[in-house]
Amino acid sequence: MINNPEISIIICTYNREKFLPGALISLTNQTLDASRFEILIINNNSTDSTELISSNFITSNPKLNIKYFVETQKGLSAARNRGIKESAGKLVAFIDDDAEVTNDYLETAIDFFDSNPNIDAIGGKIIPVYETGEEPKWLSKYLWGLVTKADYGENTRKYPVSKYPPGCSMVFKKEVFTITGMFNTELFLRSDDKYIFRRLEAANKLYLYFPKLVVNHHIDKERVTFESVKKISLIVGGSERVRLQKSGIIKNIYKIIEYIFKLFAAIIISFGFLSKFEFSKAEYIVKNRWYTLLGYFITEF
Repeated sequence: MINNPEISIIICTYNREKFLPGALISLTNQTLDASRFEILIINNNSTDSTELISSNFITSNPKLNIKYFVETQKGLSAARNRGIKESAGKLVAFIDDDAEVTNDYLETAIDFFDSNPNIDAIGGKIIPVYETGEEPKWLSKYLWGLVTKADYGENTRKYPVSKYPPGCSMVFKKEVFTITGMFNTELFLRSDDKYIFRRLEAANKLYLYFPKLVVNHHIDKERVTFESVKKISLIVGGSERVRLQKSGIIKNIYKIIEYIFKLFAAIIISFGFLSKFEFSKAEYIVKNRWYTLLGYFITEF
């Protein structure tokens, strides 16, 4: 076993036996020498066959440095924090349990930070892989977040305004967590990602979009249904309320105004889709903004 890996890749998982094997297998053919990385599997109290899958993976790959932990505190942020605490690498990478990395993922990440020592975190290109075999007709660039799609071109750049690396694929210098603090366990869904990158910004730490860092992200058929879109939108709104609950009334008012503005903007954009007879795109962009606004005001979904 290695004592000082350069990078730790963390997979936090909860009842994803359907996709977890693929995520793990994608880490077995890395171009990076096995002596330079470690794999951490954080089982967040799964009730399916996650433990057996992990055990079999460890047994089948004796040349890889793999660590397995059970985190009993519920929530992705708690699992991520456990991964950070248990990691030994100077770099910490996170991928989802339904994502598969390219063979050069870890080497690409290390090379980037070696060449850009002033950058503290990166995200990359995320390509959805749909169980249905085709992209949902309602999807437009305004709703990429619902399927965790990220593609901002082929050049390294800052993220567009109000965008940041999705948790499906993000890499940090581990040292930044001593400055920003850990992930906020009171938050859920995407607000925990937003929280940590806003903390980086507040500490004048830099993060970039790096398109050579690529993952394929599996999207099951339930994820693209209207009920799923509605639920995710509600949760996003509720998560933002929780994130801002200690920020004072002014910031909360600004957030409500922002959501109302985005709802009206969505209505305007929908007319463009309607003019091209893209009715589902028009419908979903408006409903997404409406349910996100609604979610800000309700406590249970």
